[in-house]
Amino acid sequence: MSREDVIKEIARAKRQAKMVICTRKCLEDAGCYDRGYVVDANERFVLLHLVTDDIRLEGFVALRLDDLTEVKSDFDNSRFIEKALQIRRMLPQRPALVDLNSMETILASVDEHFSLMVVHREAVDQSECHIGSLESIADKTFVMKEIDRDAQWCGVKRLRVDEVTRVEFNGGYETALAQVAGLD
Repeated sequence: MSREDVIKEIARAKRQAKMVICTRKCLEDAGCYDRGYVVDANERFVLLHLVTDDIRLEGFVALRLDDLTEVKSDFDNSRFIEKALQIRRMLPQRPALVDLNSMETILASVDEHFSLMVVHREAVDQSECHIGSLESIADKTFVMKEIDRDAQWCGVKRLRVDEVTRVEFNGGYETALAQVAGLD
């Protein structure tokens, strides 16, 4: 799928409130994708309200538009999933005040309005992610205060802004970590 086709499909899905599957073949293993509703997008980033495997709206992900290799709104079970969400009265929402102007503004605005975020740098290491909060941010790097799987703060990590491929927030796991850590 060309970049222009990806952009058109993202715009159409946002306009029509259609659920999509976004694939990033250059960064993810075969069969991996993000499923959700486009709640915001610009020429560089897309923000999805994610649909979980148990058919609930939970959490958000900001993705770089240039990483998307395919966007589909008509896929197996899409009508069933949309109907189930409708019956459950779950409507996609745009999180307030998340700024998609740059990766720096995404990181800063997510940190300001949500307790924890998950930062991925899949082009550097597909198996690693960083969960925590923003300590500081500069032009090319940011410092993240990390939390471990036992909800204990475990130090800080300096990362390059241009290596960030996705930012997740308000999902079940990071929300549970924040609650156990006493952040929410």
